Amino acid sequence: MKCAAIPSNTPFGLCRLIGRIRGELVLGIEQALAESGVDLNFSQFLALKRLAEDGPMAPGELARCVHYSPGALTRVLDKLEQSGYLQRVPDHNDRRALRLELTAAGRTVNKRMIACGNASAERAFSTISEAERLQLRSLLERVLDHLHDERERLAGS
Repeated sequence: MKCAAIPSNTPFGLCRLIGRIRGELVLGIEQALAESGVDLNFSQFLALKRLAEDGPMAPGELARCVHYSPGALTRVLDKLEQSGYLQRVPDHNDRRALRLELTAAGRTVNKRMIACGNASAERAFSTISEAERLQLRSLLERVLDHLHDERERLAGS
């Protein structure tokens, strides 16, 4: 199904365009995962990817990293634990707390899912040159830095 016309060049129109691109990337990654036999949705993909990159962490830390509410993340973690990809282990520094760790199966599926994500991203950006990719990255980083600085400034007031 094709959505309505590309949003206008207004700032909000650009936000809509970025959102639509994200949606298409999510669908592409989920399709690539399914085609390779990896039974994960995008939320599970993000959680495993973050744990693989950053190592064990508390559930609340992971929720902040992937921008999910703790309740929504709990359902994701339950599914990943049932699938054998992660385990909740006691925190050595705080007996009341838990840490999330990838299992051997989680590390194995991570390699497969990262290959799917990379292939999907390569397809997504195949129509633009390396120079255009660098320019796009620079522009998006400037927007992100500005948003972060504004959030920090408002939090400090």
